[in-house]
Amino acid sequence: MEFGKKVLLATITYIIWFGSVLAWNVDHFQVTLSPDTAKVWEALDLTIEAVDKNNKTVSDYNGMILIFSESDPEAELPITLEDNTYTYKSTDQWKILFENAIKFSKEWTQNINVYDFNDDTIFGIWEATITKGTDSVTSNIEIVSPENGLTIWVNKIKVSGTTEKNHQVQIIVNWKNTLNAASNSEWVYEKEVTGLVDWENIFLAKVLDADGKIIWESKEVKIKVEKNSISLTNVKVTPEEVDSEWQFEIEVLTTPALREVNVTINDIVTKLEETKEWTYTAKIFAPKDEWTYKIDIIMKDELGHEQKELWAASIKVNKVELKSADPTLVPEVKSDKKDLKITWLKLVELKTKSILTWDKVDWAESYNVYKKMEDNNLELITNVLEPKFELEITWDEVKYEYFAVKAMAKTGSWEVYEWDLSEATKIKTGPEMLILLLISIFSAWLYLVSKQKRA
Repeated sequence: MEFGKKVLLATITYIIWFGSVLAWNVDHFQVTLSPDTAKVWEALDLTIEAVDKNNKTVSDYNGMILIFSESDPEAELPITLEDNTYTYKSTDQWKILFENAIKFSKEWTQNINVYDFNDDTIFGIWEATITKGTDSVTSNIEIVSPENGLTIWVNKIKVSGTTEKNHQVQIIVNWKNTLNAASNSEWVYEKEVTGLVDWENIFLAKVLDADGKIIWESKEVKIKVEKNSISLTNVKVTPEEVDSEWQFEIEVLTTPALREVNVTINDIVTKLEETKEWTYTAKIFAPKDEWTYKIDIIMKDELGHEQKELWAASIKVNKVELKSADPTLVPEVKSDKKDLKITWLKLVELKTKSILTWDKVDWAESYNVYKKMEDNNLELITNVLEPKFELEITWDEVKYEYFAVKAMAKTGSWEVYEWDLSEATKIKTGPEMLILLLISIFSAWLYLVSKQKRA
């Protein structure tokens, strides 16, 4: 219990310190909605600036902010937000502007709240008066292409949609440019739009009657333009040096909206899995021969664009020699040998021990468990009769070690023989995961408490 209290206290101290570092001289946020009077579903600009006590811009603020409307939970927020959060970038020049990004769903005095994600004492609020508007959005006109939320990599796109045939259509781009089109006899209109701005673009289509009066209006469609869409942010190989045919992990961090990420090692292509947003990983077995192998990365986006990063990383493969502590073992006998392959290796990490299990091998007499030593050789550390190996977790230090398993059997002449090694397994022998879990739980609790305070 005393240890748990120390961990919790250390966690609290770290989080408080971390939050203060991010916003060491930020006093509040200056939040502005423009205009401050609008109609329901009318777009407003949102400006957010981090300032000190003297209302001077804090030019080195790079924290994460939380944006929401307390008065109107159904308000439409900028599409660039992720779970209502936004992280300051140097390109923002410390003053974020979201153009035509806020829309309120009902009339009233509505507000926008901005909080520092790690310190809810740093915040800003702005109110706007929203009045009842005329609902001009109808099903009589629709933008079919592009789809809302699409990301493209050029500054032009064809806008098309449907409305009643033989009508005048206006396409409004970013609330500034108006392009004229007309629906044909098949109820379709289209127009090539050029000169799109980098980042967010907004389209709106309107239908005019014979007198030039607007009679129908579509819903807005927002897309993003990202010219340099495919790029490699980071590559991590763990470990960077392995033994022959041992397993290692590769993690690739990229820009968003990719369809596929592959790696090529020794002319073998492996597809990576997106384990979290923009992060692709895979566990790969190293080549058999000793060498330093280059790792090429191929990335593809949803539009079929491909980007190759040659020799983005490398993996060093060492030759393995087994050292056996059991002198009674004799060389492998080919005749009368059964399939002793180890399958379905599973690792369970508990508070006090790690448990490695595998499928029982029908013909196995026992199982040898090998440990990778500091000289990169394998040494037999134990022989078990059941398909299970338990390793106590020591609390003196955080440590990870590699283990492998072989099934042992006898031939018809009672000669002992052994099968190939199982895949390498990395086993935790320290309390690191528990500490991370406590930090994660406490961070989630702190966030919920801060939300309840604002409710």
